[in-house]
Amino acid sequence: MKQKQIVAVGPMQNELKEIDVLQPNDDQVLIKTKYVGVCRSEHDDWKVAKAGQTFGHEPLGIIEKVGKNVKGFKPGDRVSGMWGGTLPGSGGMVQYSVADPKVDTVIKLPDGLRDEDLILEPLSCMMSAVSKAKVQMPGTHVAVVGCGYMGCGAIGLLKLRGAYVVAIDIRQESLNDAKKYGADEVYLVDEAKEKFIDSDFKGFKVVMEWGETSESLDLAVNLTAECGQLCVAAYHTGGTRTVDVQQLGVKAIEMLNTHPREMWLSVEGAYNAVELLERGDWNYTNLPVKIFPMKKFDQAQAEQEEKYGKYMKAIIDMTKEDGEPYIL
Repeated sequence: MKQKQIVAVGPMQNELKEIDVLQPNDDQVLIKTKYVGVCRSEHDDWKVAKAGQTFGHEPLGIIEKVGKNVKGFKPGDRVSGMWGGTLPGSGGMVQYSVADPKVDTVIKLPDGLRDEDLILEPLSCMMSAVSKAKVQMPGTHVAVVGCGYMGCGAIGLLKLRGAYVVAIDIRQESLNDAKKYGADEVYLVDEAKEKFIDSDFKGFKVVMEWGETSESLDLAVNLTAECGQLCVAAYHTGGTRTVDVQQLGVKAIEMLNTHPREMWLSVEGAYNAVELLERGDWNYTNLPVKIFPMKKFDQAQAEQEEKYGKYMKAIIDMTKEDGEPYIL
């Protein structure tokens, strides 16, 4: 049995390659991939990709076969999580994957919620990052720098923890999204500098940086109070970053990289994300997303820098090779 995989042939250029479908052993399941999310963390690698390089680590699909030793799953189950692929715990841009539910993270999805809202890998990253923020007192003022898909999701989770969230971004469209998903106050960067930096304001006890640029990181440092916590939640790619270490030292800032690497925390975050969304506690469903067929993967990547105000997340439909992208 054959399947298609999205494979790079060079920088910003991918094609479909035919490969064999792996068959599950007695301890595995075969998953027919429906969607793979497009992650900003792979964008810079896509720009300089070498022939044979592959992408994708946000899978969602339907179980097609179940090994005889596997319990709790059956053909037809909708699942998402972290398995196979090109990054630790990832899925890959392939039409079929095998996974071992005792080793990989394979989570059954509830009825009543859209598949487009249940791609669990990025949701688990948001959960993990917010779990590390020191929001110990209800009403703690937290600044969120960068209000894209990841930042807006984190805003909703911070609200669940009782925080008062101040959202900051370079784009008004992103601030509109931040307000929609729970931010108490929103500011463009220049407005934030005037109100919180070029003033007598003493800084935020907690700042979360999701902007993934040198500029957003600099702003986050400047916004953090003396002895405050700076959570670097963005997965920074595309070169080195320069940080004002003197200011970090003078203000005794606790700078913590909250991007998850503890697999147990990612797994717990994925399960908890499903529960929060199913109960309606986390206001992060029915997001505007854009669905691309497999042959339009490069278009999906190219739009990563210009999608703001149009849609929140790009998703590759692994059941369709070609066609026109559309926004849900």
